[in-house]
Amino acid sequence: MIERNYTIPINEEFDKYDGCPICRLHDRLEKQNLEYIMGAAMMEPDVRIETNRTGFCSRHYSDMLSAKNRLSLALMLETHLKEIESLSSVSPKMGKKELRASVDGLIRISDSCFLCSRISASLGKYYRNIVYLWKTEPVFREKLVKQPMFCFQHTAGLLGSGAEHLNDKQLRDFAADVFGVASKELQKMSDEVSRFCKSFDYRFSGEDLGEAKYACEHAISFLERPHSPGRG
Repeated sequence: MIERNYTIPINEEFDKYDGCPICRLHDRLEKQNLEYIMGAAMMEPDVRIETNRTGFCSRHYSDMLSAKNRLSLALMLETHLKEIESLSSVSPKMGKKELRASVDGLIRISDSCFLCSRISASLGKYYRNIVYLWKTEPVFREKLVKQPMFCFQHTAGLLGSGAEHLNDKQLRDFAADVFGVASKELQKMSDEVSRFCKSFDYRFSGEDLGEAKYACEHAISFLERPHSPGRG
């Protein structure tokens, strides 16, 4: 089912035709969630319980440090560190089961992020609504196929959602549309890297590489996964 509060930003970003529209949707989510966690949410008991349990990834800690509300951050860190302390304490009477629970808790904290989880869940809803709009609104389908690119990560997210919410024929058509957009950037990256590699052959030495000088940087930018891999 379509969710109107998601379709408005989707259409706004798909109307821009500049880079990957889902990267921009992710950036919106990240900004909104950072404002949320650095505001009144930090004082909500349910939120604090969850942030104590999960913590944040290094990138989002850095973003929170750059925000203005240091008191909210310090209060969260105070109780989060106490949670880690409680999991790190060992007594002579502790059995293997209790120790295992503490270890599992520490592993969970080291490998989770409150903000990444929230962003991932919302991104999954964006994917579902994009698939729905593609399926039901021909005008939106035209917008999708005219996009200049989808990054590798968000191509996978779109197709993962399509596989869950479309029948076989619809999925084939959806995949053709998504791959039709993504393949343009993929082919460009592949050609640049091949040209860069060829420049090390003496037969092509001195050839002007142009943008292919930065082939590795461009390819990694296309392939890297800086965002939460939300599915839905």
